[in-house]
Parts: sequence; structure tokens; C-alpha cells
Amino acid sequence: MPKIVPKIKLVSLLQESSLVFKACAKKSKILAALSWKPEVINEFFQKKETALPKPVYSIDIKEIKGLLENLKSLEPKLQGDHPMLAWLRRTLESYKQGMSLLISVETDRFFEISSEMYGNSQTKIFKGQTTNLELARAISQRISVCSLNDIGENFQKKSAIEFATSFEERIKRREPVIPLKVEITDAITSKVVAGMNKVKLRKDARFSELELEALWNHEVESHCLTAHNGNLQKYCDFLSAGGPRTTMTQEGLAVFYEVYAHTMSQLRFLSLCHRVEAISLAESGASFLEVYRWYKDRTENPLDAFFNTQRIFRGAKLTGGGAFTKDVVYLPGLLSVYNFLKLAVKNQNRVLVESLVCGRMALEDVSTIAWLRTHGIIDPPQYIPAWLKNWEGLLSFFSLTAVFDGLDLSNVQNYIDEQMLHDWDVAI
Repeated sequence: MPKIVPKIKLVSLLQESSLVFKACAKKSKILAALSWKPEVINEFFQKKETALPKPVYSIDIKEIKGLLENLKSLEPKLQGDHPMLAWLRRTLESYKQGMSLLISVETDRFFEISSEMYGNSQTKIFKGQTTNLELARAISQRISVCSLNDIGENFQKKSAIEFATSFEERIKRREPVIPLKVEITDAITSKVVAGMNKVKLRKDARFSELELEALWNHEVESHCLTAHNGNLQKYCDFLSAGGPRTTMTQEGLAVFYEVYAHTMSQLRFLSLCHRVEAISLAESGASFLEVYRWYKDRTENPLDAFFNTQRIFRGAKLTGGGAFTKDVVYLPGLLSVYNFLKLAVKNQNRVLVESLVCGRMALEDVSTIAWLRTHGIIDPPQYIPAWLKNWEGLLSFFSLTAVFDGLDLSNVQNYIDEQMLHDWDVAI
């Protein structure tokens, strides 16, 4: 049985840890450190897409080593079998991994650490039999059975400026308002990147109305929301970031809301699947140029193909044999968050579900967060996403899916084929 730790000591450890973790989060931002400058893109196309890009990474090794020393000094204070201490140790190890990743850019070790942090295409989901690649292919094959009929995505797309205006108007209408600015930049790979206080839009990107809804749910109502809730925590405001280990849960939560709100398009889902397949190609030895050519057959233009390829080669060797594997987390993250919510809702445990959005955390942390909340150490979330505000709707949704999951529906397809679908063949 865990040794009882006085509340005053727990609070003190949280505050001390928070100072160290926030410094790590601020000074070792992985995506920012691995970003490529616009000149790299320009040079690639000037050379007619025939030469490997030449990114330059500005990583302050001395500063990172100083942060690692701070983590090392904190480590002895977090020993013990209390669940909160275990959570803090997991967070500490995550920051150590993230900084080790940055020190290892463009080496074989970079791919090894990335795989430890995020998994890779061959990682088995929940330590079962299905790999991330198999899940991605199963989803993409199922979507391919349907007609890719996203007419709204192909026409009437908004520029980044028009999209920014729509986003800003929506931010003002939200209650309570999340303090957030919108910035247009050419310094990011994704169409949209959201931090706690800023949403960045890629200058050359164009957006459909469906993307406006999807990105609002993904970036603002998920990423920005959990970051602000974490930042408002009195004793552990490091939950505004949470560490690299929270990536899978946070991306899974954001993708869940896209799906649950019916804003996930077929093309968007396929893009998530393609990322895993592209990472698999790189892991198998494909170079940047080979993956880029693969992407050219799956994107609207060469620039999008470049950005998609760049995502998975950030920090990695461009000659192949490894990748930056963050992009494998979206689909297993969705699967894990979906199953967590299904179980929590089944047990009518709203406190547990609300604890999930108290800050940026991994699923394995939620029960500890809920315990800390019941003891007045962690505050309830100030910002609640729309999917959680409608608790009755969430109950109905997961009640229905739970019943359907338990039914033997093996004859449904035959019934529909025999009684309904064959009529379409003779209707005209």
C-alpha cells in the first residue's frame, strides 16, 4: 500500500517540479527546434526537386545540458510509491527523452529515441497484435471503398488571410473567450499550428469551410483549451505543456472531436493514414526524394508534397532508414481516447472525463489527476469543450455504440443486400 504523503509536501513537490518542467518546455520546444527555414524549400525547387534539402538546426546544446542537470537534481526528490510521484517521474523522463532527441538530430539515434517517445509504424497498439501501419491501412482501405466526394474541399477554398479573419471572429464569439491570437507565417510545415496563446497559419495554405470547423475543434477546442486549463492550475501549471509523452493523448483527443463533431473529411482521414505509410517507407530506407515522389501522387501540388515529406524527415537523416515518428500517434491516440471515454461514460464518471481536459496529460495520468482534483490540489477545468458540455449527448452516443458493439450483426449486411440495395439495380 502506498505510503501516505502529507498534502503540504505534495503541493511543495508539485510547485518545485513545475518550475523545472516549465523551463524545459519553454527552452526545448521540439517542433520549433526541428523546423526548416523557407530558404530550404526555395532551394529544393530551384534545383528542380533533384537534390536532398539541406536544413540547418539551431540547437543550443549547452542550454539543453543545463536543463538536463536541473532534471537530474529534481529526480531524487520524486522517489516513492505515491501515484503523484510516479506521474512526476514519468513527466521528468519524458522531458529527458525530448532533449536527448534534440541532441541526436540527423543521427541513427534520433530515430531510436523518436520511436521510444512516439512509437513508429511497426509499434503494436496496446501491446496487442495490430501495428500502427496496419491500423492506418485498414482505415485508408475502408475509406477508399467510398467515393472520395469531398466537393466542398476542392472548391471555394479560403486564403490564409480569409481563414484568419473567420478564426478571429469565432474566437471572439466563444464563451468564455480563450485568449488567443492568430498569426500568418511561412515558418511552419503544417497548415495550422496552435500553441497556448497563438494559432499560426501557413501563409501559402488554402482552407475549405469544412477545414475551418475541423481545425477549430482540433486546435482551439482541444490543444489551446487544454493548454490554458493547465496554465491556470495553481500548483502545477506545467500542465500547459505536459511533456512529449502527452502527445498521443492530446492528438487523439483532438482527432476524436473532429470525428465526433462530424468535421473529419475523407481526405483529412486519408492524410493521417498516409503519414504512417510515409513513415514506414522512410523506416524501410526510402530517402526524402523517394518519399516526396510518393507524396506527389497523393497531394494536390508539389508544395504540399514537400511539406508532408518534411514533417516526417524533420531532424532525421534525409537518406532514409529512420524518421521523426510523431505522426504515427494520431490514429492510436484516437482509438485510446475513444475507448477511455466509452468506459468513463459507461461508469457515469464525469469527474474522470473532466480531468482529461484539466491540462495536457497522457491517459495514464488521468486517474492521478482526478485524485488530486478530489483533494483540492488540482482545479476543475475553466474551459470545457462543446463535446463535454453536452454530457447527455455524450451519454447517448456511447450508450448506443456500447449496445451495438455487443450485438451479433453478422447477418445485417446480407439482409440489407437482399431487401434494399438490389432495388437500386432495377430502379431505372
